[in-house]
Amino acid sequence: MGWFWESSNKDDPVKKLDPGLREYLEHEAPKKYVPATLPSPQDASKPVDTQTGPSGSDEPSKPTTPAASLFPDGRYAHLWKTYKPPREQEASTVQTAERVVEKFKERGKSVQRAAIESCALEHEALTYCFKTGNWQKRLEARVTMCSEENTKFSRCYTTQAKFLQALGYASAFDWDEDREERIQMHADKLYHEMLDYEQRVLEAQKAGQEPPPLTSLFNPQAASQQSPATDSTPSALVIPGGEKIPEGFKPSKSLEKLSPHERELEIRAHYAQIEQQKMYVEEAGPFMKSQDEARQKRREKAVGWFGETIGRWVT
Repeated sequence: MGWFWESSNKDDPVKKLDPGLREYLEHEAPKKYVPATLPSPQDASKPVDTQTGPSGSDEPSKPTTPAASLFPDGRYAHLWKTYKPPREQEASTVQTAERVVEKFKERGKSVQRAAIESCALEHEALTYCFKTGNWQKRLEARVTMCSEENTKFSRCYTTQAKFLQALGYASAFDWDEDREERIQMHADKLYHEMLDYEQRVLEAQKAGQEPPPLTSLFNPQAASQQSPATDSTPSALVIPGGEKIPEGFKPSKSLEKLSPHERELEIRAHYAQIEQQKMYVEEAGPFMKSQDEARQKRREKAVGWFGETIGRWVT
C-alpha cells in the first residue's frame, strides 16, 4: 500500500504551486467550522452584565429603536423613547373620554350611597314605622304612609346629597378614602347645624322672641345677619354670607320656598357643579379636539363635493 500513498503525494497539485501563491491561498481559505459547546449549568446561572453585553466585551449594548425609526442602528434612540404611534395616541384619547364618562356616572352613585349612609337613622325610622307598634299604629302607618318619617328621610337624603356636591365629594378622578370620608362627615355636620338653627328659630317664634342671628354654614367668619320672621317676597330674600344669586341660576326649587341656609346651599352646589364641569372638559380636552378636527375634515370634503349649503348640513 505504500506505493499508493507515495504516488498520491507526488501527484498533489498544491505542491506544484508557487510558495507565495500557496501562502496566499492558505491565508484566504475559510476557517474550519468548530461547533459551539453548550454552557454548563454553573455558567448559565451567572448573571449577564447588561453594560458589557452577553459576550463579556466592554462595548455597551446598542439601544433599541421602534420599527418606525429610519435608523435601526440605534441613532436618535433617546428621541424615540417618548414616541407613540398615532393609533396608540388615538386609543389613549378615547380611553380618557370613556374615563370621564365613567367618572361622571360613578360620582352620582357615590353621592347617593354617601347620602344614604348619612341618613341611616332617618331611614331606619321610616323602615320600622311600618313594622313596630300595635295593630292601630300599623294601620295608621299604612293609611298615612308614615308621612312624618318619610318627609324627614326625603329631606335628609336630598339635602345631604346637595351638601356632598357642594363640598366636592367624589369629584377627584383618583379616589382618596380619607378625603372622601372627611367630606362626608363635614357635610353631615353642616346639615345638623342647619336643622339646629331651624329648631331655635321655631322655639324663638313660639316664645315671641327675635330669631337668632343668621350665620353662614360655609363661611362662619362672615358677618351674621338678622333673619326675618317671614320672607315670602323676593325683595326680602336673605342669603347667609352675603352670597349673590348667580346670573342664569336655576335652583331645584323656588328660592322663596327655601330656608336661608337652603338658598346658600343651592348657590354653593351650583358653583361646585360648574367647577366639576370645567374639570371634565379639561380631562376630555384632547378627545374633543380630535373629534373637532375630524369633523372639520369631513366638512371640507363634503363642501368640496356638494357645495357649501349641503356640505355643512350633511356634516
